[in-house]
Amino acid sequence: MLHAPRMESGDLYAFFDERLSKKKAKELVPCLNSCCIFLIGMMGCGKTTVGKVLSEALGYAFVDSDTCVEQAVGEISVAQIFQQHGESAFRDNESKALQELSSKSQQVVATGGGAVLHPINWEYMRKGITVFLDVPLDALARRIAAVGTDSRPLLDFDSGDPYTKALMRLSTLLEIKASREVFQS
Repeated sequence: MLHAPRMESGDLYAFFDERLSKKKAKELVPCLNSCCIFLIGMMGCGKTTVGKVLSEALGYAFVDSDTCVEQAVGEISVAQIFQQHGESAFRDNESKALQELSSKSQQVVATGGGAVLHPINWEYMRKGITVFLDVPLDALARRIAAVGTDSRPLLDFDSGDPYTKALMRLSTLLEIKASREVFQS
């Protein structure tokens, strides 16, 4: 497994400018064998931001799996899908989207934060290259609190300090994810 240095989102563009210049990206593209690249990580870790920068550098298409789900369900937002149809309906559509996306080449896919919780999604993502964006919970909570939780249905609950709400809920989600990984091992 390759490990990249930890960085805050402000350092992201400098990192890509320095380490993944157009010239280096062109050298890397043949090694990828046109594989699809799946970006995974907790909500707010930067999958969309990194995906757009990476896809541009590689000359790949960028796809957000949440957008695919929104289109499949009828152009309503992820938050509305959770509210009207429930999380399981969203996850089912997310799996269908990943199945379809995994059969395509030369694209960078930003997955939903919970995509990794369903084993079938791993089968789809194994057809390409999966990259985990690891961001400390504190940084995630700060990012999410700064933009609000309205578009994040798993964080949209009682009023209170946005940072504390986000940090507490992200900690709980991380514990749930860790316990599922133990049982799936």
